[in-house]
Amino acid sequence: MYTDEPKYWYWEVIIILKKMMLTGAMTIIGNGTSAQLVIALLIVMVNLLLVLKLAPYVDAADDYLATLTSGQMFLTLLGGLLIMTDNAEKPSYDAKFMGFTMIIVNSFGFLALIFSLLMLHPKCRKRINGTKVMSMAERKRKMDSTKVVPKYEEAVEEVDVMEDDSDLRNWGRKKG
Repeated sequence: MYTDEPKYWYWEVIIILKKMMLTGAMTIIGNGTSAQLVIALLIVMVNLLLVLKLAPYVDAADDYLATLTSGQMFLTLLGGLLIMTDNAEKPSYDAKFMGFTMIIVNSFGFLALIFSLLMLHPKCRKRINGTKVMSMAERKRKMDSTKVVPKYEEAVEEVDVMEDDSDLRNWGRKKG
């Protein structure tokens, strides 16, 4: 992902801080308790809301990918909290169902990988960013109709060539 939008120059720092809090800080906070998962859920939820609100990435595809992976992490932590706080003698959740659900939720990461690989193709990027994909014939027509540089003869006729180095004020002005 490429965060080169000038107004979000700080986004990489936010990503690093999130990773530091989810790895380093979580080892200090009540190891193995539900409080650890609740704090991790809050960190991930704040990150998810920031990505949704700010859309800090240059391409919309990268914003979607960041949202999808943050959502996947949130659901994984929520599932872990449900399993951790469930009563062992009389479980509220079926173990097979929870296992299947966690597999489905964690496969979102793999789907996000496939999605991001597809978005590397220029036509997919243009489509998701809302720009029209032009055919080769349309590109050629547009290039032929665009006048980028005037012909040399036209440029020489329009611009007065400076013959004397002392008269810089009139250099480049049209003959009149």
